[in-house]
Amino acid sequence: MEKETERQLFHIGVGLLALLLLLSHGRTFMIAAVFFIIIFGTIFINLKLLGKKVPIIDWFEEKFEREHIRLPGWGSACYAMGVLIPLVFLNDISKISAVIMILAVGDGLSTLVGKRGKMKIPYNQNKTIEGSLAMFACSLVSYYFVGWLAIPLSILAAIVESMPLVDDNLSIPIACTIALMLIR
Repeated sequence: MEKETERQLFHIGVGLLALLLLLSHGRTFMIAAVFFIIIFGTIFINLKLLGKKVPIIDWFEEKFEREHIRLPGWGSACYAMGVLIPLVFLNDISKISAVIMILAVGDGLSTLVGKRGKMKIPYNQNKTIEGSLAMFACSLVSYYFVGWLAIPLSILAAIVESMPLVDDNLSIPIACTIALMLIR
């Protein structure tokens, strides 16, 4: 299996695990868990930058890290912070779940579809229309948690994901969380 496919399946799996833990153990547990993941991740990144070997981290880096990254673990750190954002700023478990589902399933599958797409987005040649459509369609699974709000959230997520902004593991949860904070 190609590395990017494995990476995106891992992306989806981690998000679904986060969602399962949120639904089974609650918001407070998840805030603490993600906080500690970020702390330990920062320590591991520091060890890597110091040239130290950390076998489990080395395996994850070899298996899932993209080529030519500037900072080891950057994508994972952004993902953890992306999960933390709705946990901190939203109180409703359903809304938090919707954002995590969009980040996990919508973003993961949009990359898998988009990498095979042919029609480039005019304002971002690194993204495809097929990927954006997949982002929208796959994010609609958040309907299970927020009902009709899944439609505007999915549109917003697809637009934000298509932009050449900071890491979409951050930009998608930020945009969706702000939207849900504004919609009461």
